[in-house]
Amino acid sequence: MKIVFIGVVIFAIGIIGWASIKMGFYKDVTVAEQDMPEMHLVYLEHIGPYHKILDSLEKVEAWAKDAKVDCSKSFGHFLDDPEVVEHERLRSHVGCIVDQNKTDLPENFKMQNLPAGKYVVAEFMGSPAIGPMKVYKKARQYFFDKGLTPPEDAMEVYNRIDEKTMKTSYLFRLPIK
Repeated sequence: MKIVFIGVVIFAIGIIGWASIKMGFYKDVTVAEQDMPEMHLVYLEHIGPYHKILDSLEKVEAWAKDAKVDCSKSFGHFLDDPEVVEHERLRSHVGCIVDQNKTDLPENFKMQNLPAGKYVVAEFMGSPAIGPMKVYKKARQYFFDKGLTPPEDAMEVYNRIDEKTMKTSYLFRLPIK
């Protein structure tokens, strides 16, 4: 019985270690100020917990595929601070960054041009699922070190590099001076 218990413990530790590596817990986060170009966004509005955006994102990605629109860069624009706003009332926009404005959009789809500007950009090659634990903490520290107030909103850009690799860029717009 003791050997079975030890085997189960070793197996569990192995699974936890494998999952940690796979999700990118040990990968670095880089943070720097960057000028970003104007971005054309096709999106759906989502109200509710941020971890439940996948349905809306998949609808936009399906539209993009059917319309033959490149959606290799998808995004989540999170408008509220989840530490302040009740989770059922959190607002977000989820969709695709497209190369030009689109006018023939399905019902409830929206188009927005996000103006060019200066951003704090945090980049991470791990899973976006651990971004709230790993990336946001480092970005907040960057703002604190620079004497800046972080904005309430944040935009996550999911850039699929290949079938197995995704880079997530976390964009925090700096105030206009």
